[in-house]
Amino acid sequence: MSVIEKIKTVPFATTNYINESSPKRQIYIHHTASSPNPYGVIKWWESTPETVATSFVIGGTTGPQWKDGDIVQAFGSAKWGWHLGLAAKHLKAGGPTAWSNKELNRQSIGIEICNWGYLTKTSKGFKNYAGGIVPDAEVVELEVPYKGYKYYQRYTTAQLDNTAELLRYLCDKWNIPSAFKGSRIFDICPDALQGAPGIWTHTSVRPDKFDCFPQKELISMLSSL
Repeated sequence: MSVIEKIKTVPFATTNYINESSPKRQIYIHHTASSPNPYGVIKWWESTPETVATSFVIGGTTGPQWKDGDIVQAFGSAKWGWHLGLAAKHLKAGGPTAWSNKELNRQSIGIEICNWGYLTKTSKGFKNYAGGIVPDAEVVELEVPYKGYKYYQRYTTAQLDNTAELLRYLCDKWNIPSAFKGSRIFDICPDALQGAPGIWTHTSVRPDKFDCFPQKELISMLSSL
């Protein structure tokens, strides 16, 4: 099955994103900091007045309406939403040639992976920032803490496999270089803020974000593109 056949589209009103086509230079990988339900993520976007959204959401651990790794599309990759949330203090790290928040959002494609992100080990188990417990089997322990946290919810094999297929497809469609840029994508990178083509993470442009964290399987996937 091709990646196109795997994509599940859902109704998403044009008022929830910017219904304007533009060429793409960058792809940003995010994680949702939420439950594994990709449809729930999209419904949350629909409930807010802001046009904050990404084209694609990758589902997490199988639930009643979705399977692990499902690719759900809210709107076409030619359109855009405010998925980066960059203020002047963030753009400053890109120097005098940094692009504007609007242009960085407009020329990029966002992919959200359903994942809780960082976790805190407690006597009751691994707790996410919302107070819920993540099963031990879904936890990865990093050799080196990332942004002060040693434990994160693991990106699943199915999520990474389907994200890889989607990245290959989008890079080919939009002529975006897919070569892995190395560990610098997990920290503020002036190149990203200056609109350099390629695959980045939200942490490449926002020091206060944790998506995506450097799980070794994620790095292996990006290195294989």
